[in-house]
Amino acid sequence: MDVQVQRAFIVPAPPSESSSSEVPPTVFDLVAPAYHVTVLFAYAPPNPTNAALLDALAATLTRFPLLTARRLGCRPRAGRPLFVTGEGGAGALVVEAAVPSPLSDHLPLAPSPDLARLHVPVDKATPHVLLLQINRFACGGLVVASSTHHQAADGYSMSTFFHAWAGAVRASGAHQPLIDRPVVPYGPCAIAPRRPPRCEFEHRGAEFLSPQDAAIRQPPARVHPSEIANLLLHYTSEFVAELKARAGGGRYTTFEAVSAHLWRKITAARGRGDDDPSRTALNVTVNGRARLGADAVPRGFFGNVVLTASSGTSARELARGSLADAAALVRAGVRARDRRYFQSFIDFGALHGGEELEPTVGDEDNVLLPDVASDSWLHLELHRLDFGCGGRLAGILPARSPLDGVVVLIPSLGKGGGVDVFVSLWDKHAEVLRDIAYTMD
Repeated sequence: MDVQVQRAFIVPAPPSESSSSEVPPTVFDLVAPAYHVTVLFAYAPPNPTNAALLDALAATLTRFPLLTARRLGCRPRAGRPLFVTGEGGAGALVVEAAVPSPLSDHLPLAPSPDLARLHVPVDKATPHVLLLQINRFACGGLVVASSTHHQAADGYSMSTFFHAWAGAVRASGAHQPLIDRPVVPYGPCAIAPRRPPRCEFEHRGAEFLSPQDAAIRQPPARVHPSEIANLLLHYTSEFVAELKARAGGGRYTTFEAVSAHLWRKITAARGRGDDDPSRTALNVTVNGRARLGADAVPRGFFGNVVLTASSGTSARELARGSLADAAALVRAGVRARDRRYFQSFIDFGALHGGEELEPTVGDEDNVLLPDVASDSWLHLELHRLDFGCGGRLAGILPARSPLDGVVVLIPSLGKGGGVDVFVSLWDKHAEVLRDIAYTMD
């Protein structure tokens, strides 16, 4: 794919945010992965002009000052600033590019090394929280690629931004989100500890490790980055319905049934069968907003409010059991991350946030795992993202992932509906998964 960069520039921090302000991390930021999440949105023509997109972007960013902040360091530490907003911010980095071929030549959007040309390269030293690349194709088609640092916002928060930006392009007046960050670490903010704070659950070992425990962690097995394969599976509505029926007569959600199915298939593709007693887990991202309620997290809060729910068993039991057994484990793990658990985690931050803590779930690249990490974009309404002018959303896809065992469920944009599943896996295992991903046994 020939991508011709035309210009790169910075959208600065809003004038109203002229004075610099240091933003410390919340306890949710401390446990968030220290990397940018890149998403590509492809639109068939007709589409708004670049000028319309950029004018709306500048107006929208005034309501999301954290997206124009400067990121400090690679890993947040309690009591130390994580971002600088206002005049000390880095601004949002924007690149405009042209592609001399029609968009239809590159659809359906699927994992490919070529896609790297459609988004801004990012690394751990990048100070920008938000990086955007607007790619205009010869036919008038459009691919908007957004990269956002996970310590600034989770998927729900970024969906709020995307819809606000699209609404500004359409001049439809999207609702204004609340931007609320703590003035001091874990001080009065939208997400506050109880008085007095109390931990009802053990968060050491679940979310955090001490530096001593982190130091003695077993070194992970690594492979070359080129050996991590990305693939896209498509599960039709009929296939998903059959999975849900086999999981329990429709008792389980699409996410629970599909995640349980892929947990079993990926474990089998890794060669771990009914004679393997070692442990495997499915780690699921859980949004705490609904669990904590509007009193604890006001509508429109922008930031991180997610934790990982882990459902574990042995590879042997996973292989010998049924899809219904696996789905039950997934549901139990998710439900265990309830309001009490989230509030206990917030209180843990108030009591122990000043200590040196390492996240239990690492974010190292090219590490071979026994586990699967499943995330759902099914309820983020990304498939309804509309920049106006009648352009049809023709594809949604994460950029290349260098992580082994990652699964992302995306609403399928095809006429038949269903679910698209992005999978990142060691290439030797990915080849096997392609052959067994659509089998029901």
